[in-house]
Amino acid sequence: MTKKPIVYVDMDGTLSPSDVLLESCLLLLKKNIFYVFPMVWWALQGGWVFKTQVARRIDPVLDFLPIDATVLERLNQLKSAGHELVLASASVRRDVQKIASRLGLFDRVIASDNVNLKGVRKLQAIEADSKGEPFMYFGDAAVDVSVWKKAAVAFGVNTSMSTRTKAFAAGVSLNRIDSRRTGLKVWLKAMRLQQWAKNGLLFLPLIAAHENNAALWLNMLSGFVAFGLVASATYIWNDLMDLNSDRQHPRKRHRPMASGTLTIAKALVFMKLLGVAGFALAWWAVGWKFTLVLLIYTVVTLLYTFVFKRTAFVDVLLLAMLYTVRVIAGGVGTGIELSSWLLAISLFVFLSLALVKRCAELEFLQIEGTQPQGRGYRMSDLSYLVSMGISSGFVAVLVLALYVDSQNGSMLYQTPEFLWGICPLFLYWLMRIWIMTSRKEMIDDPVHFAIHDRISWAFLVSVGVLVFLAS
Repeated sequence: MTKKPIVYVDMDGTLSPSDVLLESCLLLLKKNIFYVFPMVWWALQGGWVFKTQVARRIDPVLDFLPIDATVLERLNQLKSAGHELVLASASVRRDVQKIASRLGLFDRVIASDNVNLKGVRKLQAIEADSKGEPFMYFGDAAVDVSVWKKAAVAFGVNTSMSTRTKAFAAGVSLNRIDSRRTGLKVWLKAMRLQQWAKNGLLFLPLIAAHENNAALWLNMLSGFVAFGLVASATYIWNDLMDLNSDRQHPRKRHRPMASGTLTIAKALVFMKLLGVAGFALAWWAVGWKFTLVLLIYTVVTLLYTFVFKRTAFVDVLLLAMLYTVRVIAGGVGTGIELSSWLLAISLFVFLSLALVKRCAELEFLQIEGTQPQGRGYRMSDLSYLVSMGISSGFVAVLVLALYVDSQNGSMLYQTPEFLWGICPLFLYWLMRIWIMTSRKEMIDDPVHFAIHDRISWAFLVSVGVLVFLAS
């Protein structure tokens, strides 16, 4: 009986759409951002030095690393047909063994022990293991061309155009497995376009000042896009920092990077492009002062991601601050002086909404019977967070009432009495938000909820009418 060819399978980018080394680098940066400097030095010394230095400091949890379902199905078929399966990866043996043990599909592993097992070195290891017998190989990158050339059957998993061109030039006939494509929908999902609604706060100073200068509105429209691009870049970075915890979350596991529909390498390039485009537009269209505020927003966001996201209470205060920074940016970009009343109302409202987000997350995890991952909260904190959030919202309404009755309100509005109507409407909206949260009917992001909620839109329109009547 003729022995069937051994099947060798690459791990990063092939069996898994992710890359263990890149994920380990992100974990190292999450641990301490200043590791970026020694990482550059390690890279200059070669791939093997880089891998071993990162591996010494990071032992990644790979229990939830995404696996390509199409590739896995094909491997199960080959296993059932009597083929031996070998996981052959350039990653360090410790990490390769984790995936092999998790799947329980492979007969053995080939991995980097003393050298970076990549390209020709991997081919040599495979030929030694197969003892010169015909073999099959699953790969995804141009570095696999040397292995594909020697394989009896070559499988190209989600290969790029350039990789296919190099394989064709080398005389390789690839059996393509195209299980995922990064379409426009994936890119837009990674940008979290629905979160751009928060940037509508940039226009709040114009509305509060009753400004009807079209040039200022167009100017701030450019600022809106610039802020959105930079914010999207920070969302991508935030998702990259939270890959493992997101993969354990009931809904966040479907995000592009967590699920593997958008690779880490592509996400990093996309993030840089968005950030550069956003800052360039801000500088060119709005001015250096607005760009400076945008830079402050970015720095605070990064501090939130690297340091304070896992610190209870500080995280929600920073989220509230990030909302308020948008209002400040709108004032700076238009040259409108912001009142302390507007800033105070903004801070308390956004603190309440930030607490809604945290409480909704805990409520949902409570339904699922799981514990919070990557946060500074426990399930037992939920009742206290609810009390803080409701109180913060009511304080915002109180500040609004004091403003209506103040000299500032009388000077800016001809009939400020109409503004009193906003207070009960505001109270109703806040109470409804919080009761829906306590009933576990709130998704974990109140902004996303409000965008799709007709009552929230009715509230916004009613406030606009009252402000118009008061003017």
